[in-house]
Amino acid sequence: MVRALLLVVVCVSSVCLAGLAISADSISEKARKLHFSSMVVDTHDDTTQRFLDGKFDLGTRSATGSIDIPRMREGNLSAIFFSIWMPSKVTGPEAVDRALVQIDAVREQVRKHSNDMVLATTAAEVREARKQGRIAALMGVEGGHMINANLGVLRSYASLGVRYMTLTHTMASRTLGRMWCVR
Repeated sequence: MVRALLLVVVCVSSVCLAGLAISADSISEKARKLHFSSMVVDTHDDTTQRFLDGKFDLGTRSATGSIDIPRMREGNLSAIFFSIWMPSKVTGPEAVDRALVQIDAVREQVRKHSNDMVLATTAAEVREARKQGRIAALMGVEGGHMINANLGVLRSYASLGVRYMTLTHTMASRTLGRMWCVR
């Protein structure tokens, strides 16, 4: 009796597991179809530092890292925000100069790969890039320390295509948090 009951439980479990596998496959297929029919936006990419190397080419599949145009295409990436970043201990004119170098490096990669990418600054431009079969490149500055307390610098970044700036970054956030706790 116990053996028969155990056999029934195993059979029922097998049928249920097979049903789940079929269901999971259909869910995976639905998810895949949804993904490839949607606009996919990477809102934070740290590859910008690699552009400064001079040897890194976004157009070639890279053995290191995870972002390059072949992978963007395979993953159906519609748009990507390249992060302009440096440690928050770098401040003043040096931070501005280094940020400008990174902005220029992003713009140069877009220029170099203009068949695949286009600089975008609006949602409409992102949609148009997708219609053209190109990936929209956008930029954001990570940390207000890179404007040297000068809104004119922020306006300059905007004119070069930067579309967001976070107020703080890791070190600044920790410092502000400690200051807040002390008061």
